[in-house]
This record gives sequence, structure tokens and C-alpha cells, in this order.
Amino acid sequence: MPEFKTFSFSNVNVIFGILEIQGFADGDDVVTIEFEADQFNDMAGAKGDVVRSQTNDNRCTATIKLLQNSGSNKDLTIVYNADRDLGTGVSPLVVEDKETGETYVINNAWIRKYPNVIRGQNVNTMEWVFRGDFLLPVIV
Repeated sequence: MPEFKTFSFSNVNVIFGILEIQGFADGDDVVTIEFEADQFNDMAGAKGDVVRSQTNDNRCTATIKLLQNSGSNKDLTIVYNADRDLGTGVSPLVVEDKETGETYVINNAWIRKYPNVIRGQNVNTMEWVFRGDFLLPVIV
């Protein structure tokens, strides 16, 4: 029998340090996580022999889109300012789907830069971009 499942973003938690992020924007890409580099490089020799080398580069970029009136914007602004002034804005960033157990853990994440501020007649989004030193995907 075919498998049937239901997905709901309400089952997804995003936690930065002790902050549970709230007030997500609409869309299919409100949370994205991307490795910086390939896990392996490879080279082919003159006779077709192939050797691969592990990059050991586990850095990543995570982007979180929030509504402009999300309370998490204030929390993240405080963290951003503290990091800029004191270097104290590095924390784990965890994205977890409670329904599937799918979890992504960034050991040391920081806000790369303050989001662009866009205001107009309609509600806009704040796009928070985080950098991380080591991304561990866990699929249960």
C-alpha cells in the first residue's frame, strides 16, 4: 500500500541559543540550510584512475525569513548588537521537525549581517542569514 503522510510547518521548531524563533513568513523557503562546500573533491588521472579527497569543510549558511512584526526580530537584533559590540552572539542553531524527527544542528552559528529593512504598504519580511562552522544533519 502507498505511504501517506501530512506535513505541517507548525511541527517545525527553530531555536537559536535559548531563543525559540517565532513569526515566520509565508512560503516554501522560510528556513533554508545549505552546506558551503562539497563533502568530497575528486580527480581523474591520465588512465582514468579516480582519487577523491575529503574537504572536511562542514561550514554552512542558514536563512530564516520572518514577518516584519515578528517578536523574534527584536530578540535577534539584541543578539546581533551584542555580537557586533562584544563578540557574544555565537550559539547553536537547531532546526527540528517534531513529526519526522528530522533535525539539523549547527554547532556554532552567528548572524552574518543585519537583514535588509523593507517597508511599504504591505507586510514585508526580515531575512536573517546565519553562518555556521559545522552542520550535522540527523535523519531519524
